[in-house]
Amino acid sequence: MKMEKKTILMISALGFLILASVPSVIFHKALKKYFGFLYSWDVAVLKMDKTNTLPKIPEREYATYEVPHSELRFVKFSIKTAEAKSVKIAADFNKWNPNDLTLVKSGKTWKTIVTLPSGEYKYLYKIDNKFVLDPLNQKTSSYNGRKVSLLIVK
Repeated sequence: MKMEKKTILMISALGFLILASVPSVIFHKALKKYFGFLYSWDVAVLKMDKTNTLPKIPEREYATYEVPHSELRFVKFSIKTAEAKSVKIAADFNKWNPNDLTLVKSGKTWKTIVTLPSGEYKYLYKIDNKFVLDPLNQKTSSYNGRKVSLLIVK
């Protein structure tokens, strides 16, 4: 009995299709049985039995006061000292941490610009690890028993 190649190919393809489809049908039935609880939910049970409007919330009375809006001002700090290696500012607006605000050298002058709201500020220059008053500002105050420069921003 001689068979053609075409017939052998058709029979082998049909056998492969049967072998592949039988496990998939079994697998599908197993999945349907496992996840069957999803199909058994009754959506009608989830319907609302009351009206679908929310109760009215009484309005609150709010305090009427204006929040003060303080404008920021650009404040220039500068000091002339030619031989200094580093100049920093310790002030109440940077929690007396001189490492937060370092001035930039321009010729013999050290400068920086800080934005501050209006108010009074106490500060000192830290020149090469030595705290000094601002020589250009005659206004002074006291902080922790120490004389400091006073800046008034309007």
